[in-house]
Amino acid sequence: MWQLCAGRVWSLVCVFLFAICVGEIQTLRPPVNGTLGQSIVLPVGIPPTPEDVEVVWKRKEPDARIARYMNKNVETFGTEEYTGRIKFHPENYSLQISVLQREDSGVYEVIVTGALGRETSELVRLDVYERVSGTNIRSTVTQGICNITLTCSVTSGDLTSFRWWRGREELGNDSNHYLSGYGEELRIYYTSDVKESVHTCEAWNAVSKDTAQVELSGVCNIPVSGVSVTNSSDINCIALLLVFLIPCVAFSIYKCRRHSSRSEGLANAADGRSFERASVPNNYVNSENPESPPPVSAEVQRSSGT
Repeated sequence: MWQLCAGRVWSLVCVFLFAICVGEIQTLRPPVNGTLGQSIVLPVGIPPTPEDVEVVWKRKEPDARIARYMNKNVETFGTEEYTGRIKFHPENYSLQISVLQREDSGVYEVIVTGALGRETSELVRLDVYERVSGTNIRSTVTQGICNITLTCSVTSGDLTSFRWWRGREELGNDSNHYLSGYGEELRIYYTSDVKESVHTCEAWNAVSKDTAQVELSGVCNIPVSGVSVTNSSDINCIALLLVFLIPCVAFSIYKCRRHSSRSEGLANAADGRSFERASVPNNYVNSENPESPPPVSAEVQRSSGT
């Protein structure tokens, strides 16, 4: 058993030594983040040597060569997307790409071949991001209670995440705060006003960050979009006013109905009475005063009971 294990170990050592001597050693470097429209240098961890080497840079997907360095000469290949945008640095084998585009994101490979034909290669991933800008905060208040929703948004930026601050304190999920989504929405539940009222939204990605602030000058009474929000004390006053107003209105309606009923009763009683008109003849002459005008006819009301 011991001899079998020793044989396997020796076989692995031989394979490793063979790979070092005539094979290819490949390593994966940490990803590199670039900014859209800016320049980036893809680094190489292979130490330069004084001997003549061949260095080739290529894209993995699609598989295409970009540049080759050999005999102190740099040759660039005719890929249209890289025309006029790449530069090779012989002193450290790195590759510079200018005016980054979204399509430049991907895996790149550099292959260094020594004089004895030994190849050493590295893989590096490039991720291109648009800078974050135009950060804005929109606030929505629930009327009558101290609940506020702050929503943070940006006009540009790739893979943007959000952080919230109250003063210098970073906010997270607790009894008074709740973050949703990627952190772009902050819900605030307060039972009373807080001393620090300035809230900051920080929008960020791998290459940039941007901030916006909003001042909550009284959590329970905040004007939003020009509309004043009524707080709980105002609602209590309105409720108390309604308690006194409703009985008064009901009593007034009752009095009006009662007065209407009495008027209808009087009208019905008047229907049983008769009226008689006393008239004076047209040729009536007052013997005592012939020049006086004749008396005016009058309407006499008699009760039907007499």
